[in-house]
Amino acid sequence: MSFNDSRITKNRPPSHEASEDLREFIMKKIVTDSYLPLLEDYFHIHGHFGNNVYRKKRNGQPWVYKYVFRPKYDPTVLSRRVGCITRIAATLSNPQYKDYSEVIQKIYYYTPFFVYKGTYSFTCNTFLKLPVKDTYGLLTGDMMMQIKLAPRTKITLTFNEEKSYFIKCFRHGVLHSEREVIVIGDDEDLESVYAEWFAEHLEEIMLLPKPRFRAQRIYRHGIEPPDWFSWLVGKTDEGILYRHKRDRFMYIRSPYVHKRSVQCDYYYGVQPRVTACWSVATAGFKKIWKKYHIRWFDRNYMKNWKIVKTNNLWSKLVFQAGKVLGFDMETLSIEHFLPGVETIGDLIAVTGMKLYGLSAEELNTRIYYHE
Repeated sequence: MSFNDSRITKNRPPSHEASEDLREFIMKKIVTDSYLPLLEDYFHIHGHFGNNVYRKKRNGQPWVYKYVFRPKYDPTVLSRRVGCITRIAATLSNPQYKDYSEVIQKIYYYTPFFVYKGTYSFTCNTFLKLPVKDTYGLLTGDMMMQIKLAPRTKITLTFNEEKSYFIKCFRHGVLHSEREVIVIGDDEDLESVYAEWFAEHLEEIMLLPKPRFRAQRIYRHGIEPPDWFSWLVGKTDEGILYRHKRDRFMYIRSPYVHKRSVQCDYYYGVQPRVTACWSVATAGFKKIWKKYHIRWFDRNYMKNWKIVKTNNLWSKLVFQAGKVLGFDMETLSIEHFLPGVETIGDLIAVTGMKLYGLSAEELNTRIYYHE
């Protein structure tokens, strides 16, 4: 069987005999050659893989172009808003709970955008909640404009005065969405402004109705095998493939190439402190933590996947707790640990995790003996 056998395509499954021959041929190619020609011929690729980006045009035709790396930007005024919202949402619910979706949607929609004087670009699908491409009415102040907008269109707005701006979006003459932008002084701290606003208005917005907007389309980046093939996992020259736990869809990501960024430098500076705190935790705590880890893993991961170790779960929760508490993790130590976190129950409560059947006595197990 040749590699480009015209009898077999992405949408035309092979016969049983051809299928067996093809599987054997594929496995030989996997061992001796690159994945990429194989995947391009027989699989549907979505997103960045290797040196190319694979997309599909509106008419259904494939579109492949070269990938250009863009380094991650430092936190901006608008991106810092997301961090403030997720921190406050973690105090009310947890992504594992069913009500978290409603909580986070309310906070995202009803919380104003606090910005400094300047010019900002907003994407219409997140800012105005636009579902489809259409002609919309945009009301800013006393001026109404009729503009053709699409969900991924960016609108640029300039704010020159310290006051509240209301941007209203109309579709077919009916109010579709309304957002508030508040300009603050240059000497004010953005995170403190959000914290003060939440302290005053959080209970109020939780009583407001849930925003009723159509769910945004999610573009999953990965590889979809044909019907006659199951899945592939592992490391290749072009990227790393790993399987979705509920279907045959295979996610892809680039091999580990560590680019210097503010987030990376912060993590590599703090992680040794988190590990040091774990190494001197009490034996009683580690025993209960091991039990908790087994129960947590059993409910969150497939048994045949690479296991997340007990110290990995510890790091995950310590980082999460530090974020919720607003704690400076660069000062973390045994003597200067997370404020108010003395027992395993305290750590679980701060991060909003489930108890997974731990008893009251186990939850009261101290992490350290010192006061």
